[in-house]
Amino acid sequence: MNRFYIVVIALFMVGPAAVPAFAQCATNPSGNQTTVDQTSWCVADLCARSAARLFPDYTPQGNAARENYRRACLRAHNLPAPNGQASVSK
Repeated sequence: MNRFYIVVIALFMVGPAAVPAFAQCATNPSGNQTTVDQTSWCVADLCARSAARLFPDYTPQGNAARENYRRACLRAHNLPAPNGQASVSK
């Protein structure tokens, strides 16, 4: 019985930490402007985070690949993004 309580307490302690960060990005059915703006910022943040996770190196090529991925992600979610591809700077 003590093991059961330990497992339950552990789940309550770890549960909130296991919730993904993008859970707050859910859209509100009311569709007011504040919710739309918040959702846009949240999706842009998720695009930047996923780009940083996929391309963690900070070489000029890695920076360009990360920026290109971020731009493609923004375009895929119908958010404004700079035109063209990012160039490799030296």
